Amino acid sequence: MIVSTWRYFLYLYGLVFDSRSCCDRSDRLSASRVNRTEFPLQYMGSWYFLAAAAEPGTPVLDIFKVMDNAQFIVQESAETEKLEFRASIRVKDGSCVPRKWIYLLTDESTELRTEGHADRLTELFSCGCPKCVILKETDNTTSRFLLYSRSPKLDKDCMGEFKHKSTCEGYKDILHLPQTLEKCLLEE
Repeated sequence: MIVSTWRYFLYLYGLVFDSRSCCDRSDRLSASRVNRTEFPLQYMGSWYFLAAAAEPGTPVLDIFKVMDNAQFIVQESAETEKLEFRASIRVKDGSCVPRKWIYLLTDESTELRTEGHADRLTELFSCGCPKCVILKETDNTTSRFLLYSRSPKLDKDCMGEFKHKSTCEGYKDILHLPQTLEKCLLEE
């Protein structure tokens, strides 16, 4: 009787464990799953950069290791089919570093190209965390996942989802920005 009960318990545990550890490869937002009247408008405004993930043993995350926190503003560009990103990055030494770049929108797609970097592709991934977005950036030398949120703090479940999706993509090195210093001023 005990052996049968134990086998049943292990069977149920296996079902639960397998269902929680499965990777959903349909997380990438495709043009068919995006409401084009809302895209990219739902991404306008202020965002906080919270975490990055990359393949183990690569220097891809090194650029983020000097950062304490980062805030971004996404705006429509004066030119159509472009999104303007402005950032204010607080470095661990206390200084503020401004950054600016342009994403090029692609017709009938959610994929973004970075102006001046023809080989860089940015893909959007769905996220169960409200007011969050996950980006995957790839080019000839870089492949990484990036987590942004409307809030500078996330609950544990949202970070857990980011870690799970990162692992599914093969990104096991995860870097969290410490966010211990005051945010730099970033005007909208």
